[in-house]
Amino acid sequence: GKGVIVDSGTTDTYLHKSIAAPFEAVWKKVTGNKYSNAPVKMTEEELLKLPTVLIQLEGAGNDVNLQGDGIAVGLAGQIDPANPADAILAVPATNYMEYSPSKDTYTPRIYFTETAGGVIGANAMQGHNVIFDWERGRVGFAESTCEYLDENPGPDDGEDGPASADCRLGTPSLSVSCSDSADLSRCDAGGSAAASTEPLSGLEFWTRVVKSPGTPQGASCEDVSLAENAANGGGKMEVNCDGRGVCREVRPCAISCANAMAHGSGGGTGSAGAGLSPVGSCGAVTWSACDYTCTQTRVNSVLMNDGKCHEERAEETTRECHVQACGRSDPCRVPFVVHVILRIRGAVAGSWNRHAEEVFAAAFADAVNRKKRGKSKFFGEGDVLVLNASPWRAGDDSAIAPAPGEEDEELGMQLVVEVSLFNHMAEIPPIIADPTGENGRQVPLATCHERDVQPLAAAALNVHRRLKEKNFVSAVVGLMKRSDDIGERRQSPFYYTFEDPKLARESFTVTSWTIKTDIGGDGEDGLAGLDMSLREVQLDLLFMTLMAVATGYLGWNLRSWLLRRARLVQKAAAKYTKLGPTRNKQARDDDDSVMAIADAYGNGHGGGDDESTADGSTATLLRRGAGRPTDATSQGSIGSISAYLAKTGSR
Repeated sequence: GKGVIVDSGTTDTYLHKSIAAPFEAVWKKVTGNKYSNAPVKMTEEELLKLPTVLIQLEGAGNDVNLQGDGIAVGLAGQIDPANPADAILAVPATNYMEYSPSKDTYTPRIYFTETAGGVIGANAMQGHNVIFDWERGRVGFAESTCEYLDENPGPDDGEDGPASADCRLGTPSLSVSCSDSADLSRCDAGGSAAASTEPLSGLEFWTRVVKSPGTPQGASCEDVSLAENAANGGGKMEVNCDGRGVCREVRPCAISCANAMAHGSGGGTGSAGAGLSPVGSCGAVTWSACDYTCTQTRVNSVLMNDGKCHEERAEETTRECHVQACGRSDPCRVPFVVHVILRIRGAVAGSWNRHAEEVFAAAFADAVNRKKRGKSKFFGEGDVLVLNASPWRAGDDSAIAPAPGEEDEELGMQLVVEVSLFNHMAEIPPIIADPTGENGRQVPLATCHERDVQPLAAAALNVHRRLKEKNFVSAVVGLMKRSDDIGERRQSPFYYTFEDPKLARESFTVTSWTIKTDIGGDGEDGLAGLDMSLREVQLDLLFMTLMAVATGYLGWNLRSWLLRRARLVQKAAAKYTKLGPTRNKQARDDDDSVMAIADAYGNGHGGGDDESTADGSTATLLRRGAGRPTDATSQGSIGSISAYLAKTGSR
């Protein structure tokens, strides 16, 4: 039959039913209880006493280095001397017993129901690094703590402490020079400073782009800026990082009248003074990192003849983003993250840089969104993050792998891309004015409704469909080639792909998958968000209850009205059908109006009261309305409309 699959998308583990009996026998022997998938109540101490389930997987080879005692970590070794290279997947009770907080019960989530093959689900994979070597058809398992360890732990991090990454800042650009802020009126011919060497005091404003916001456990951007200033021998300085990917440094300065007059003033707008002229570039103009306000900034700077980079404030722009500091850590802002692996033939990974990443991100977003605009887009350019750019070699593809001894040819570049799907309906909390306090740079979590998140699941599916289209990567290459921001094409890592259309057509999407984000942190902010969500649920339930009561009340009244209406119609129909034979009988008071109508109709059509011409009967009226002649056999009561239709329909 089919083999066993390893699927992180399946929560539980499903094994072949043929091993149910031996497993249950061993379980009974070890625990004293019968194995069942029914929920049970137990303490945490009892949970930890349950056995660890070992799943033996056939090894890919027998090249195993056993220790002196015959033990190989993660392998069968002496457990199965005939197959020492088999992998042993250990699943502790804390993984296969699912806890229900609402019922305070544990449910075993290993099932023996499969008639062919099986599924090793997420509960068995938990606590392991799992490597899918799809080129060679292998899967690797290694036990893991599932915690990222920084190679250079900070002073507050132990050997196994939390992940820590400091903020990284770009090169400072002068926004407001000393001559811009100094009082140049003192340098007039009559001023006191003009006739002396007394310097003018002022302030310099410097702008620094945030290249990486770091993590809450690392040094903040303000701390990094102050530390670098002190290390460079700088004096007193104030710094403010606005959470939009930019830090502003304010430094006291002094300048002589001669220098101030020579440099001129830019009017405090960030433009270079009249005495300065551009002599070069300060590097490619790129966007800052996505900061905690979900905003990033692009700053344009020009190298002037004073040796400093001067910012062109008029060209400073911002845009929304939902990656890095504003990404999957907030599941209401970004409920889903799509990952995709692309291979671009002819691209050179060694030439990859930040500018190339931005050109790619813009083309990638356009290729997926096509003609969508505004909030109808699946995502924006600021929602695309390239996690890795590495060489794509022939050895990475089993179909074209080199023979032993041959050079592993570089075919192109492989990109691992992360795309955030932003929830526009999320209720965003106000931004903390000082994000460097006790709680670090963490921002309060947004709140949302499940009904707002569900459409994004459909959007993720549509994104996958676009990514799987045959010419998708070729379309991305074409958009990059036509981009106005590509710059010098020969310096682009995609230059050879641009020049040879065949290389673009040989580029493709390897795979893609979606991750539903989870609340990553804990503490008061997370609890506050949970409390708010519970209150909203209670309000929703109250609203739904009131609507149900109102709907029930209206439905009952409508039903009663319809029943009364039906009875009146039946009563009237009975009176009409019996009107012919009873018209000479004494009528009840409530029949007067019916009789009057019938008599008026009959008298008006010349029949008199002769029974042979009882034109006032309902049967006669219907026959006349249908254009049928009067029949003596039908002058009596027809009993009902259905009986009449049966009679007339047979003629």
